[in-house]
Amino acid sequence: MSLPFVVTTRTRSVASLTVFGFALAALALVACGGDTKPTPVATSTAAGSPAVATPTPKPPLAKATFMAGFRPQANLPFVAAYVAKEKGFFADENLDIDIKHSSGADEHLKFLLEGSVQFTTGTAAQALRRSSDGLPLVAVALYGQRGDQGYVARADSGIKTPKDFKGRTIGFKSGVVPAELDGMLASAGLKREDVKLVSVGFDVRAFIEKQVDVYPVFLNNEPYAIRKAGVEINVIDPADFAVPTLGITTLVNRETLTKDPALVERYLRATLRATLWIQSHPDDAIQVVLKYAPGADAAQQRFLLDQDLAAAKRTDGIGRSSREQWQALADTLVKYQVLPKAPDVTQAFDNRIVDGLYARGEIK
Repeated sequence: MSLPFVVTTRTRSVASLTVFGFALAALALVACGGDTKPTPVATSTAAGSPAVATPTPKPPLAKATFMAGFRPQANLPFVAAYVAKEKGFFADENLDIDIKHSSGADEHLKFLLEGSVQFTTGTAAQALRRSSDGLPLVAVALYGQRGDQGYVARADSGIKTPKDFKGRTIGFKSGVVPAELDGMLASAGLKREDVKLVSVGFDVRAFIEKQVDVYPVFLNNEPYAIRKAGVEINVIDPADFAVPTLGITTLVNRETLTKDPALVERYLRATLRATLWIQSHPDDAIQVVLKYAPGADAAQQRFLLDQDLAAAKRTDGIGRSSREQWQALADTLVKYQVLPKAPDVTQAFDNRIVDGLYARGEIK
């Protein structure tokens, strides 16, 4: 039978002396030490080998130029570069990025091919067209999971879907009828002969003054401006009618991708991390945009950013794409004679770096 533990007088005395001794020792340390900080004790991972925290070294400083494909505004890959610079994402990669903007006439693509610009933007269709011409432009991140071009009609016109286009006057911006329009007509069982096609350029007055029934727009921008002008509209997005479309991308020169893939990876890691920040801080992101676009309409810029964020959504991560997406777009461009022949889509895009960043958990 076990006996209960009894604290004897001797036990209490020893315990009391022990506590008293510790207290004296502590007082002595305070009296002698003053403000002296305690000496850190090194931990050990192996016998006799103290562990030393070694910070991850930064890569060497690299300088590069990003030229946005248009004037300063809230296009998502533009904002990603602005935010990466202003909020330290480029600094985390030890990147010194000079941000510029194209003045038009595709000068950003020209400079990319010449090598004075390392990163720019362009649509997936542009990447396919240029690569099919043999030019070494490569899309390394796809922001627009759907295209940025669509159509609007007056809300009181009765035009809500491509089926309603029959017998109507349809505008198009450039000298070539876009594949998206042909695709929408086909989705409704219509042909070009069933509508009246008019080249309207980029003058929205053709729509405001009722010269056309259906007007081509950049979905992330012009609907806001038209509504602000007092015209209520229905927005018609080709992607909603099974027309393969893709939008804006980050473009590099294939030579840069081949000779300095680490630079491309660092840029993409910084801008994709910035994009996640933008998703969580859209109001703050607009303030960054206004630093680059002083005097711009903040509400319109927020509309643009919201549209681009919605178009960029993808379940496995912003910036990613698949060969199937690119092939579907290429097939559509060939079908409607925007491209003369089927291109090798693998020459137009390369998603290995973005996929690797997600696979390693570096973007989350």
